[in-house]
Amino acid sequence: PDSVLIVYYSGHADASGLHLGDTTLPFDELRAQVARSSATLRLLVVDSCRSGGLTRVKGVRKGQAFEIALDDSVAASGTAVITSSAAGEDSQESDRLRGSFFSHHLTTGLRGAADRDANGEVTLTEAYQYAYSQTLRSSSRTLALQHPTYDYAIKGRGGVVLTRLSRARRSTARL
Repeated sequence: PDSVLIVYYSGHADASGLHLGDTTLPFDELRAQVARSSATLRLLVVDSCRSGGLTRVKGVRKGQAFEIALDDSVAASGTAVITSSAAGEDSQESDRLRGSFFSHHLTTGLRGAADRDANGEVTLTEAYQYAYSQTLRSSSRTLALQHPTYDYAIKGRGGVVLTRLSRARRSTARL
């Protein structure tokens, strides 16, 4: 009965939906499919532009593995949607990062940088707040700001924990 669905997409899109090869998956259809899931908690993360006018294909490279751990019981239920940019904005990439600002900062946050209270757990709220502030900071050095957005419809108790950090990783991750 306690299950979690995580859907992550990084790629092209326009105002009507995600570009999947020669087809488009409308945003409202994607959201409806996630909402229809019987999972107790549903998390949809979309890193894409609102337009298909990008000048290059988004790159992918293998990164260091990290564990996303959830308890056997889920103390929350509902749906959370996080996007890399506002409806009228492009999602930007960095040649230095060899990928998107948003995905880089979200992943960095999940690996521990977002753990504001230093309790060894990264919650959904901490991960989003970290990705938001860092994406805004990174995009401020470009021609246009990028503002990640969220829509949470979650009820329950406590924060939704997305990752738990090992003691070794916490003690070695310093700035």
